[in-house]
Amino acid sequence: MKKRQIILDFTSLLDVIMIILFFFIIFSNLETDNLKKDLEDKQQQVSAELEEAKAKNDKADELLGEAQEKNELADKRLEEADSAVDRSGENTDAIMDFSENKNLKLHLDMSGENGWTLKFAKGEEIVKEIPKADISVMTDEVRELFKEQGYTADNTILIEFSYNATESGTTSAYLDTMKIINTMKSEYTHLFYSETDVSVFAG
Repeated sequence: MKKRQIILDFTSLLDVIMIILFFFIIFSNLETDNLKKDLEDKQQQVSAELEEAKAKNDKADELLGEAQEKNELADKRLEEADSAVDRSGENTDAIMDFSENKNLKLHLDMSGENGWTLKFAKGEEIVKEIPKADISVMTDEVRELFKEQGYTADNTILIEFSYNATESGTTSAYLDTMKIINTMKSEYTHLFYSETDVSVFAG
C-alpha cells in the first residue's frame, strides 16, 4: 500500500470517530436534560406531597383543638349542672326564708341628722344600723353582720334593698350603697338582691 493511500484511509477513520463523538455528545446532552427534567418533576411531586401532608397535619391539629374546646365546654357544663344540683338545697332554704319574711332587708334611711344610714332588718326587727362613714368602714360592718347571721360564701343570700329616690341626697347615698353591695357580691357569689324605690308607691 502506498503512503498516500494510508494517509487517506486514516483521515476517513478520523471522520468516522468525529461523527461518533458528535452523536455521543448530542445523546449525552439529551439524556442529561431528560434526567434533569425527571429529577425536577420528582422534586415538585415530593414538594406537593409535603405540602399536602402539612395541610392534613394542620387540619388534624385544628380538629384536635376544636375537640379539646368542646370537651372542655362539656366538662364546664357538667360542673355547672353538678353545682346546680348541689345548690338546690341552699336555694330552697333561701326561698323558704324569703317566703317566711326571714331574709335580710336593707333600707337606705335618709332621715339621720348626720347623714344617711343603712338599716338591716329581719322581719320587723332591725338587726343592724350602719351610719354614713368611709365606704371601707361600712363594708367591714356589713361583713361583720353577715358573720353574725352565719352566712358563708356557699350560702344563697336574698336581700331586699329599698330607698326613696325623692329624698335629698339619695342619689349619692345610693351609689355608695351599691359599691358596698357589689363588694359583698364579689365575696358572696350567691348573693342576690332586689331594688325597690318606695316613692313609686307613695300616694
